[in-house]
Amino acid sequence: MTEPAISWSFPYPDPSVAPGLNGELDARHAGACSIIESASRYHLFYWGIGSDGVYRICRAMSSVDSPNDWQPGGSILQSQPDIDYNSVGPSFPEVVVVNDDEWLLYFGAWGGKRDDGKLPNRTGAAASHDGGKTWEYVKDEPVISLDQNYDCSGTGSVSVLYEDGLFRMYYTAIGEYFEKPVGVQTGHGDFIPRIGIGYAESENGIEWHKPYDELMVAPRGFGTEPYEYISSKPCVIREESGYRMWLSTFGTAYRIRSLVSTDGLHWNWNPSGIDGEFGIGAKGAFDDHQRSYACVIRHQEEYRCWYTGNGFGRSGMGYAVGRGKKDLRP
Repeated sequence: MTEPAISWSFPYPDPSVAPGLNGELDARHAGACSIIESASRYHLFYWGIGSDGVYRICRAMSSVDSPNDWQPGGSILQSQPDIDYNSVGPSFPEVVVVNDDEWLLYFGAWGGKRDDGKLPNRTGAAASHDGGKTWEYVKDEPVISLDQNYDCSGTGSVSVLYEDGLFRMYYTAIGEYFEKPVGVQTGHGDFIPRIGIGYAESENGIEWHKPYDELMVAPRGFGTEPYEYISSKPCVIREESGYRMWLSTFGTAYRIRSLVSTDGLHWNWNPSGIDGEFGIGAKGAFDDHQRSYACVIRHQEEYRCWYTGNGFGRSGMGYAVGRGKKDLRP
């Protein structure tokens, strides 16, 4: 089963969320968001880097009817200088509403620069007990262990579904590094990571187990053009007859692509060209080099997506509207 891609339009030429929405708190960087709908409002959580160089999770709010009239909400989490794995700070938030009061937030943590040159990323968690108003770190260590070949070097951004009392996590898994194939152009030099999507489950949202010993979605290597060694930053939503996943693949620049599944476990790639399902912006635009880190939600008969433009957030986040068939059955 391979479902045709959704047809996307891009109504605004400029970023929907630009650095500086929250003043000095995100003056350098605004990207990689998570959006929750509550009480007819959208709550936007995103990775901000301030004029002070501190990584933090910032937030903003808008009405559902005016989804890009964002009002700043300050910062909810910032770096933990005395905690090694999060000493530089949190990024890539993913918020899950357990009930009206209890919300969880998962994040990609940045530690200090590693001597071996590998990415210093792990996955942490925070909690709110008042419906997302205030937040605190759950514990001072990562919530995902590095115990598989496919995640032995680190973990990062996640997408989490809460279904029938079970938390289902799709996470960026950083596996072994290897020498790039001859003739392949990369963005990480000659020694590159294999990054894909791992899967874990939890009864409480904090302690996770991995039911499978391989990646749920692996980078396709020479199976696509250009050579692909990263499939990361998943966004998974439930449809009436299955699931959709958007992720960011990397060959020479990030591109947004998607997959479909009837059970959330077995995935099929949607067809897309070299520039992926979203393409890139017009020359000179804030997203003319890459579009990445999709956050997609359903609203009535359309999909609403906020994505990150050039520079991983230095140019802010754009907005797209999608239309397509919602029935994933063959």
